[in-house]
Amino acid sequence: MEIRLGIVGLGTVGQGVLELLERQGAFYSKSLGLDFRITAVCARGEKALARVADPACFKTQDPLAVANHPEVDVFVELAGGEDAPKAWVEAALKSGKHVVTANKALLAKHGAELFPLAAARGRQLLFEAAVGGGIPIVRTLQESLIGNDIEGLACIINGTCNYILTQMAVNKESFADALADAQRLGYAEADPTFDIDGWDALHKVSLLASLAHGKYVDYRRLTAEGIRNVSALDIRMAEELGYEVKLLGVVERAPSGESAGRILAAVYPVLLERAHQLASVQGVLNAVYLKTSAAGPLLLTGAGAGKLPTASSVLSDLIVAARCDASSSAGANAFFSAGNAADLLSIDELETEFYLRLTAVDRPGVLSKVTGILGDHGISIRALSQKPEHDAENVPVIILTHTAKNLDVMRALAEIDALDIIRDRTRVLRFYK
Repeated sequence: MEIRLGIVGLGTVGQGVLELLERQGAFYSKSLGLDFRITAVCARGEKALARVADPACFKTQDPLAVANHPEVDVFVELAGGEDAPKAWVEAALKSGKHVVTANKALLAKHGAELFPLAAARGRQLLFEAAVGGGIPIVRTLQESLIGNDIEGLACIINGTCNYILTQMAVNKESFADALADAQRLGYAEADPTFDIDGWDALHKVSLLASLAHGKYVDYRRLTAEGIRNVSALDIRMAEELGYEVKLLGVVERAPSGESAGRILAAVYPVLLERAHQLASVQGVLNAVYLKTSAAGPLLLTGAGAGKLPTASSVLSDLIVAARCDASSSAGANAFFSAGNAADLLSIDELETEFYLRLTAVDRPGVLSKVTGILGDHGISIRALSQKPEHDAENVPVIILTHTAKNLDVMRALAEIDALDIIRDRTRVLRFYK
């Protein structure tokens, strides 16, 4: 069976798709009975278009021309961006094409419209490559774990941040130096804001939360805290305590009480015990840790980006699309719609232990004021220390709390940081178990 592909975007991932199709094409034909043929491509320049040698292939710089092309069965969107690709995907679905995309920003922002459209048209909108690169997490949640309730999910889903935190821990680099290394190696953009402030991870977490619980989780209603304020001192303190600092995407469902069934999803830096499976995930690797009702705890880890890992996930989606007919694909991911929105919990409701680092004036009475405010908000202290690394007047104070509600801690810190004895905003890390 011939499957005709229209590809928009021939950058790094697009080149990987071309390479894998050439490498694996004979196998797909012989073993699966699938002959993939690229019949239309779109790229910004002639040099990129020339990578497809077939003279019969339609080549253009107009994505809509590929989306509407009559000789395309599967539309493959690899160009990126949030808003412009929405029109391309809509056009492809309306013209009867399956869609494969690696674009998490597109789906996080517009998925509530695009997935119902795909279901209404009896087409697949597939996105294994959009979350976790080469990690097969989407199909794992959709199919392999269908017999389980997902009781919790935590993920290291941004390689830039994980690389920076690894460099700070292993090579004792400052945040600024580790970020500069990441930029030099191509792991971080010239403007790294989207990564280091947690927004890239938040897009992916919203998709994972939706898949895990069959409800639409809108990323715009979630909290993202990045790693910009994690210092070398925090990394060192974590090491002394037997922990690693990681940027986690966390998805939990309240098991009981008034909030039973509500979903909390957020991105924030955490302290992880070294024995935790996620703590060993280093460098640019990504990982997804699942707490499941029947299979138990599972860890999937691998390359979260890159030419061939991401292309590998695109190819897996192409196989799925090629094997689908209208009846089997109708309703796929239709739960991802505004009418099926998840009942979300704010991060204010999170209850966990906290690491707090204050910078205070070195004078008598400081600690009593701080601990008094924490006590007024019902926050119990399990450990407190003053670090010797300080200037003539200011001293770092490290406080570890017992389990407390996030809202109570934030209210207490607002009061503490307003004191004239506090010289900088208190740094916060949450424990994850």
